[in-house]
Amino acid sequence: MIPFNVALVLPAQLTMLAVVLAPTLIAIWLSLTDWQPTNGTPWYEAEFYWFWNFNDLWFDSRFISSLWRTALVVVVAIGFELVIALGLALLFLDEWPWRKLAVSILILPMMIVPVDAANAFFMLFNDRGPINHLIGLVAGTDFQFSWLSDPDWALAPIIACEVWQWTPLMFLLLLTGLMNLLQNQVRAALALGASPVRIFFRIMLPLLMPVILVALLIRSIETFKIFDAVYILTRGGPGSSTETISMYMYNGAFVFFRIGYIAAAGLIVLVLVISLCLALAKPLKRHHG
Repeated sequence: MIPFNVALVLPAQLTMLAVVLAPTLIAIWLSLTDWQPTNGTPWYEAEFYWFWNFNDLWFDSRFISSLWRTALVVVVAIGFELVIALGLALLFLDEWPWRKLAVSILILPMMIVPVDAANAFFMLFNDRGPINHLIGLVAGTDFQFSWLSDPDWALAPIIACEVWQWTPLMFLLLLTGLMNLLQNQVRAALALGASPVRIFFRIMLPLLMPVILVALLIRSIETFKIFDAVYILTRGGPGSSTETISMYMYNGAFVFFRIGYIAAAGLIVLVLVISLCLALAKPLKRHHG
């Protein structure tokens, strides 16, 4: 007879198993086939293709470029988010008038639907948008630049949108971490005459490192999946100059209908994301160990 406590959680466990395991097994099977819905055969009757999809992906320059481009977006966006969020967290650490109201306003961007945020940045970086107008006012000339159609600069609005919307999340994580630091050590350092800069780098930053690593882990996973901003702003263009891995997989699956090929790409991305998580979690584990 099944124990009562096991019977209570068994339906939830079976549901989670079906939700996670079944699609994963289907994706693994599809990655070993060359199935396309336009072939007219069910996916479970697809011809076995062995590992040729993975071999083709290895030599697919567009796939490799989208991976590197996604990595670039992750590094640049999260770098800006970390610096800005850490500066804001230090600013909001002390009590001052209207502090709570300012925090409430500051976290509003992450409450906005990503599609709406991307639409806002599409209008900001339009040829006749406010960004070009402001640059023109500063330069004293009629400045016109096609941000979204220039292969060298089209990623900038996408990164700016990501930084604007998700810096508040990192700010909240870092502010919470700073507020929970051991204040006795900080007070003792101040009493001994240590400068604020020295206190930050010698006491606060090392104690805050676990929170920083968690914030980097969360944001890295989310930024790696960036899609809304790319789709709304550039559709991956011009050409494929802003095509991230999510946009690449969208085009492959829903434009060219290469489901088996994209399933293999998805498994490769899954392995890369897991590797990234393990790499970021290792120093966190060592810190607590």
